[in-house]
Amino acid sequence: MTGAEESCDVVVLEDDELVRDVLTDIIEDEGFAVCPAATADDALAQLDAHRCCSLLLTDIDLGPGPDGFETARVAQERHPALPVIYLTGRPGHANDRRFGPKERFLAKPFRTRELIDAMRSLGVVPQGA
Repeated sequence: MTGAEESCDVVVLEDDELVRDVLTDIIEDEGFAVCPAATADDALAQLDAHRCCSLLLTDIDLGPGPDGFETARVAQERHPALPVIYLTGRPGHANDRRFGPKERFLAKPFRTRELIDAMRSLGVVPQGA
């Protein structure tokens, strides 16, 4: 990849356009190249196209089609070292779920610092850093 527009540190999967835009801005302000995605298929295509991507940040409830858990499962099958941060406005989604060492969970609303701390706890840093 040659241009900055072709790099991608973080894929942000969020079906709500406003939330996706806010998350993208927050993460870009921290120095990351972000590839926003509105659907599971979009996110998986971004991950496949940008093999150096270092994080999938996904909402859990994505409307029709695969949810964030299913999307992350497929993504981690294709990219076994990929960390995932799950986001939801319904914290009950985390009940009875065991998260692995490369996974974090944040209930909406959360503070920017909580998101950045979760990313750092997974060892995610901008590729240019």
